[in-house]
Amino acid sequence: MSNGGASIQSAVSASVNNEQLILPKKLFNCKEIKSRIHEILHASLHDKEYNSDECVCLAKNISGLVKDLLKSMGYDRYKFVVQVVIGEERSDSLQMACRSYWDPHSDSFAQSIYINQFFLCVCTAFAVYYY
Repeated sequence: MSNGGASIQSAVSASVNNEQLILPKKLFNCKEIKSRIHEILHASLHDKEYNSDECVCLAKNISGLVKDLLKSMGYDRYKFVVQVVIGEERSDSLQMACRSYWDPHSDSFAQSIYINQFFLCVCTAFAVYYY
């Protein structure tokens, strides 16, 4: 009977160890990331005017900066998607939507919006934990 008890105990122990491996060590901090994204947007855009030809390059550069920031922050086993949208400011409305299927306990996103007299920029960083 002692062998059966040892087997159950080792199975429970293995289950606990597996759960510890599955859960993120560090959860995505939306508030901190939003603030850091806004700093990147301000530094990259504060002296710019809207130019449709330059916006493609500018959006790629900003998304690269945000992606590099996220990778450097120690979020192990997270996959990141960074979306940057730049549009000319003409008092028109802009509506964006996103759908996803994710784990609300570990996956999240952070978004910052930068607006000046020439354009608006929306940067969204999605963090999906890889199980």
